[in-house]
Amino acid sequence: MDKHLLGKQIKQLRIERGLSQEKLSELIYISPRQMCLIENGNSYPSLDTFIRIAEVLEIDINEFFNINSKEIDEYRDSIIDLIKGLDRRKLPLVKDILKAVDIQNF
Repeated sequence: MDKHLLGKQIKQLRIERGLSQEKLSELIYISPRQMCLIENGNSYPSLDTFIRIAEVLEIDINEFFNINSKEIDEYRDSIIDLIKGLDRRKLPLVKDILKAVDIQNF
């Protein structure tokens, strides 16, 4: 997801909930500076921070991506089908790509 778009969504939801940037940062245990960086699209939140933002703003984390659980299952099944059809020599490359986009680095 684009950092700027994510930041805009977080800011919009924060404002709709009547929270200041400072109050939201306090509730999710980060500095106001870090919250500013996230909202301005200059930084991704860590996974833990992202989860806390969703909890405080009372939104399902998947809504940030406009993905529901059925779509997630369909994506997963589609990816698995693609992997099953790959030549075995390409599997190490796919493994490396998946590691590179691991959610913990989000």
